[in-house]
Amino acid sequence: MNLDPDKLVVLFVIALLVLGPKRMPEMARTAGRWMAEVRKYTSAIQGELHGVMGEPLKQTSALRDEFRSAMAEPRAALEVGAREVRSSFDAAAAVSVPPAASNGAAPVEVASAPPLTGRVPPAAVPDDPGFN
Repeated sequence: MNLDPDKLVVLFVIALLVLGPKRMPEMARTAGRWMAEVRKYTSAIQGELHGVMGEPLKQTSALRDEFRSAMAEPRAALEVGAREVRSSFDAAAAVSVPPAASNGAAPVEVASAPPLTGRVPPAAVPDDPGFN
């Protein structure tokens, strides 16, 4: 429940009207005791949960750390292999067609292929006004 100062003032005025000025301090003390009891029980429950869940949490953390350390070497090897493959592709892409021999021929341009998208290009549609 969201109690801002305006709502607290309204609640205080209503309690003052219902209980009267003589019983109001006694009721406030009683409400304070109840709140203290509720806090005590909730903190006890939280302590129990932390105690019960503490050991499994430690075990799972230890297993996670062991798994990470066991996977560090294979992961590093995979990263090295990926870098080697990437560099070989980059080197292959950097190789260009050698310029034409000095026989005076014009250099040949190599057209690059369009990227593969997995889609088939649409068939050509004739320019028939009936299709528009």
